[in-house]
Amino acid sequence: MWRIPKDTPQTAVSNGHQLQELGIDTPVDEIFQHWNEDGAVVIKNLLTPEQIQELKAELEPVLESVQRGSLIPHEELQAFHGRKTKRAGDLVNNSAVFREKFIENDLLHSLLHKVFTEGGHAGDYWLSAASTLNAAGPQPAQTLHRDTEQSPPYVLLGPESTEAVVNFIVALTDFTEENGATRIIPGSNKWPYDQRGKPEQTIPALLKAGDCMFFSGKVVHGMGENRTETERQCIQMSTVAGFLTPTEAHPFTIKVETAKKLSRRGQRYIGFRSQYPRQTSGLWLKDYAELGLHLGLDDLESIKEDQETILKAHMEAFLRDAGR
Repeated sequence: MWRIPKDTPQTAVSNGHQLQELGIDTPVDEIFQHWNEDGAVVIKNLLTPEQIQELKAELEPVLESVQRGSLIPHEELQAFHGRKTKRAGDLVNNSAVFREKFIENDLLHSLLHKVFTEGGHAGDYWLSAASTLNAAGPQPAQTLHRDTEQSPPYVLLGPESTEAVVNFIVALTDFTEENGATRIIPGSNKWPYDQRGKPEQTIPALLKAGDCMFFSGKVVHGMGENRTETERQCIQMSTVAGFLTPTEAHPFTIKVETAKKLSRRGQRYIGFRSQYPRQTSGLWLKDYAELGLHLGLDDLESIKEDQETILKAHMEAFLRDAGR
C-alpha cells in the first residue's frame, strides 16, 4: 500500500535555512548546491517588468473565461484548489511570452537536464502542468503537501529516489507574507515521507515580481494564507520524467500550428515529439517511430539528426554519472 500513514508522530525539524537568492547568471552547479540542501532556491529577475506586463495582457482574456475555485464538488479538492484562486491553463496557445521565456528558456532547461538527464535515470522530461495561480484574498492557507505524492511509486521509493517532478513558480506580483506567499520547509526534501511538517515550521518564499522559485517535488510546501483584499498572481510550471503521465493533456489542447513555432526541444517538452527515457527505444510513438515524423514537424533525415543529439546527451550524462 503506497499511501502515507497519517498517524506517525511528527518529529522532523527544518534545517533552519532561508532560501538562497541567486541571479540568472549563477552557474547551474552552484544553484544545485543550495537546491539539494534546502529543496528550493529563488532565482531573481527571471522576467523583466515589461515581460510581466506583456504576459498579463496576453492572459487577460484567458483569465476572464476561468472561474475562481474548482468545478469539482469535492470539499477537500475545492480547499486545495483555493476557493478564490484562478487556475487558468492553455498558456502555450495564448502567450508568446510564456513560449519564449518559459518553454524555450535555456536556464530552465539546463536545470531540468541536470535533474532528469544527469542526476537521475529518466533521460527525458516533459511539461506536466502550466497555469496561473492567482489567489484573491482573504483566503486560507493551502494544506501542506509534496508534489511527488502525485506519483505513488516514488512515494514508496522515499526521499533518496530520483525526482519524479520539479516545479517553477514565477511571481507576477510581489509575494509577501500577508498576501499568501508560498510557504516551504527548507530541508524537508530529505525527510521520510511520513513526516508532513507543521505550518509553524514553514517560511514564506518572499518574491519580487519576476522572481522564480525552483523547487523539488520532495519538499513540503503550500500556498500561504492571503490576509489581504488583493490578488497574489503567479505562473506555475511543473515538469515530470518522460515516462510519467503529465497533469495536463497538452498534446490535445495545444494547436499544431502553435507547436510548430517552437524548437525541437520545446516541441518535445510539450508532448509533440516522442520521449526517450534512458536505455529505451522510446515512448509516445507512432508506428514505433518518432511522433514528430507523423505530425509533419520534420522529415526523416532531420528526425535521425534529432535522435542522435538526444542519444549523445544521454550517453554524456551516463558517463558523467558513472564517473562520480
